[in-house]
Amino acid sequence: MPSNNGASRGDASETLVAYDILDNGYRIAYPHGHAQDYDLIADVDGRLLKIQVKTATNTRKRQYELRLKNADNYNSEHVDLFAAGVHSEKAAFYVPFNEMEESQRVTFTPPEEMGSDANRERANLFTDYSLEAVLDRIYDSD
Repeated sequence: MPSNNGASRGDASETLVAYDILDNGYRIAYPHGHAQDYDLIADVDGRLLKIQVKTATNTRKRQYELRLKNADNYNSEHVDLFAAGVHSEKAAFYVPFNEMEESQRVTFTPPEEMGSDANRERANLFTDYSLEAVLDRIYDSD
């Protein structure tokens, strides 16, 4: 019988994120051991980004949350990006360190399927938190 404990879910999230990074044409490396402050290293055109991976939780229909239990434990020296593995969507989303607070919600619902303009305006769309969109924001801030 397959295991669905926290460690297995975390491993699955890391795998989803690693696949997404590779699928976008970048390389990844795993730090040795489990005592690191990050889970993956992405090589993005020669720039190494330290990534902390979490498992997103479903908060409502196609809306997911990346939550940090101890947000104060992270700093920009050790983490460049937070990544959330979204198991039911078989996808990942990303939040740059400087944009992350205690949590970030992202919706996979297309804007045209949202009930009102108000919902569309306040929604954090998956497309704005895709790897490429987040990398664009990081590079623009340099």
